[in-house]
Amino acid sequence: MKIPTFHKRESLQVDAGVSKLAKVEFARLPQPALLKEPKQFWDEIFIANEAYILDEVTHPRIRQKLAYDAAAHRLFLEYIEGTTLHDLIKAGVTLKNPSRTHKILQSVAETVADMHAGILCDRPIIHNDLKSMNVLVPTAFPEESILIDFSHAYFTGSLPPFIADQKQNPVGTAKYVAPEKWDGDLAYGFQGDVFAFGVMAYYAYTGSHPFDGDVAQIEKQIREVTPPSPIQMGVQVLRNTMVTMMACLEKNPKRRPSMEQVAQCYADSACLLK
Repeated sequence: MKIPTFHKRESLQVDAGVSKLAKVEFARLPQPALLKEPKQFWDEIFIANEAYILDEVTHPRIRQKLAYDAAAHRLFLEYIEGTTLHDLIKAGVTLKNPSRTHKILQSVAETVADMHAGILCDRPIIHNDLKSMNVLVPTAFPEESILIDFSHAYFTGSLPPFIADQKQNPVGTAKYVAPEKWDGDLAYGFQGDVFAFGVMAYYAYTGSHPFDGDVAQIEKQIREVTPPSPIQMGVQVLRNTMVTMMACLEKNPKRRPSMEQVAQCYADSACLLK
């Protein structure tokens, strides 16, 4: 694909990831784009994988691919003004506005459920790096979410070698890595996303990660510790969503709910919030 010339470039700094990000404006197109470029060798593989995955995605809650320059490993993505769920949590927004928090998490749950079912995707997709930093909340739609960063995603049944070969080095942020993935067991991809959603929801509700410390401490906690529920911590959360969220954190992947069940729980309980 011939990439259009761009004449403006603004570097962007983000907490997550290692790829270089910039906001660019094309010379003859009115909308800006997000440009993702590699910083190191592995980024080339991650960027190529994201371009491959997004080729088969048309979901409106997933950031769209605009173009990919394979020779230079440059990926152009839809630019969306907004902030990450991670930054909203750090700013205390999710604690102050439980109704908005519920709607954002419902949006995420519905999107991941759609991905797992292959809705608006050619095939079912496992995100494999679900975390608060990879959820974008658009400025124009503050109760919605856009799922971003598919660099470690894969289609079910098609585990890429670069993920399978890193079994002793779990992909994604350690705080979100399901217990089975620490053992190199990647057979429960959907359930790994469910676990990560549970961690994200817990963080949004309480402002604290359920598992924290250095990597060794996080691994031990994820394997052995059941965190206190938000209600035990004095945080007001709807009981049914709290029970579902805690079920997402089950150590045994077979005991976790599906993302469709999680999304349905959030949809059913939305009317209970003002």
